[in-house]
Amino acid sequence: MVPPMPNDIKPRRKAVSWSRAELADRAGLDPRVVQLVELDQWREFEALGRLDTVLRRAEAGEENPRLSPPEMPEDTDTEST
Repeated sequence: MVPPMPNDIKPRRKAVSWSRAELADRAGLDPRVVQLVELDQWREFEALGRLDTVLRRAEAGEENPRLSPPEMPEDTDTEST
């Protein structure tokens, strides 16, 4: 899957009448990520994919689309005590 271009996110968000904070919450992301995506300063594939997925579900008429927050990687600190 090719993620959407960042400049597609803002008009799609506005078309479903969501704030940046609401889109971020529904996509399981920090609102600053949505802001940076809309300013074309963030192109991380997973974040773009999450935004696209939740927007597509809303555009298809799903009443309350929401994704679980992404899993955090386990701590890989190998420092011995």
